[in-house]
Amino acid sequence: MKPRFQCPLDRRKTERLFQLGLILANLFFFIALAVYAWRGFSSRYWADDYCFGAIFRQQGLLAGTRYFYENTSNRFSAFFVVGLVESLGVNFMPFLPALMILLTVVIYTRVFDLAFHLIKFPQNKLSSLLLGQALTFFMLLTAPNLFQSVFWRSGMVHYYMPLLFLGIALILLQKALLHGWKWGSLLPLFVITFFSAGLSETYAALETGLWALLVLISLIFQRGQKRKPLLLGAGIALLGSLSAMLIMVKAPGNSMRLETLQQAESLGQIVLLSVRYAAGFAYRTARSFPVPNIIMLATMFIFGYHVTGHEKPALADDAWLKILLGSLLLGALLLVCVAAPTAYGMQAYPEERAWMLGRFITVMTLIVAGFSAGVRSHRYMDRIVDTCLMSILILMLLSAYPLKAAWNEWQMIPQWQATARAWDERQSDILEKVEAGETALIVPAFDSIGSVAELTDNPDYWVNVCAADFYGVEEITALENIP
Repeated sequence: MKPRFQCPLDRRKTERLFQLGLILANLFFFIALAVYAWRGFSSRYWADDYCFGAIFRQQGLLAGTRYFYENTSNRFSAFFVVGLVESLGVNFMPFLPALMILLTVVIYTRVFDLAFHLIKFPQNKLSSLLLGQALTFFMLLTAPNLFQSVFWRSGMVHYYMPLLFLGIALILLQKALLHGWKWGSLLPLFVITFFSAGLSETYAALETGLWALLVLISLIFQRGQKRKPLLLGAGIALLGSLSAMLIMVKAPGNSMRLETLQQAESLGQIVLLSVRYAAGFAYRTARSFPVPNIIMLATMFIFGYHVTGHEKPALADDAWLKILLGSLLLGALLLVCVAAPTAYGMQAYPEERAWMLGRFITVMTLIVAGFSAGVRSHRYMDRIVDTCLMSILILMLLSAYPLKAAWNEWQMIPQWQATARAWDERQSDILEKVEAGETALIVPAFDSIGSVAELTDNPDYWVNVCAADFYGVEEITALENIP
């Protein structure tokens, strides 16, 4: 059945115009992400960064990791990562956020590229790059607390960096689904899921929930030879996550920390609180970011609609409906997993920086749901209009949205740079005083940034103590007006 409205361009011209649209969209996203990366160059040491750094300087990498696990936190992988960064020196800190943003784009571009091959619908790299950049951009744009999650190392290591390891694990799993497992490739999957789960309890719960759900999916919905690769890969990944969780549960300091907190009394209470917190986060996401969410959904819808305009994926039409509904259900369950650790340990709503993991889930869910809806829309839209000019023009207009966010962020850059210069001046002053043999330092006080604690006029305050240990002095006092 021919559509009522025909495209004025032939198929070749349409494809060329669409490629131009992809180039422009990728360029706009790149500009926005470059601005976020540029902001990252103003990152410095704040609060817990001094504590991590002090332990590394006093204990070293391996001994420090052991000390951190036995005395400070059960997140055994977190200190190891920070120690590796510390070994590169203080001057590497400004480059870390930009590196994380770049790696997110690279890793998830590969994830989407392999996903296209899994559905037997390979696309050129521009399509995968668009999805990888869109995922990264909308995560940053709608982050519950962008500073604490990305531009503060102590928050980044626990709640943003794990997403990179998740992407690598997904790449290994997808490759196995395409080409089959080799026993040598199972070990890296176990190591990655084990190590990344040790970065935070919140991510460990998310990761464990994801692999457990994939195991159930393989057992319930897969048949014959298709079941084995997914079941084996998800099973090994689940084993890595559970092993890490066991080590975190056995941490010596857990009992002391839990004594100061009120834990949930039953499994039912944990589930109830987790569902309530997850629902609250989803509601706040919809209410707080209506424009970004609508633009993201519309962009993915039109993108999915157009790329399948002339060539259809091997998946049947009903399969796309299952993917759409399945992504919504999976996203909801994973949000519950993110909320579960604090629901159990504190009966409290997770901190904003912890919800960075939830933001990843909501953005990924909208991308998959929007794309699936766009593909499925052909069953209706093909009766009305031929896939061509209008969808491309709308896509171009929508993809210009990141420029607005880039401009807003760019206007804040001077403020971040001023803070970084002030920190650098204080750092130079501290090092000069240490070199001169002073042990009781008085330094300028800064306002708190992103609700992260700063040095105070009390030398016994925990940030002051950590900073004193970091610089190797007896005490540090921060005053607004230095006599």
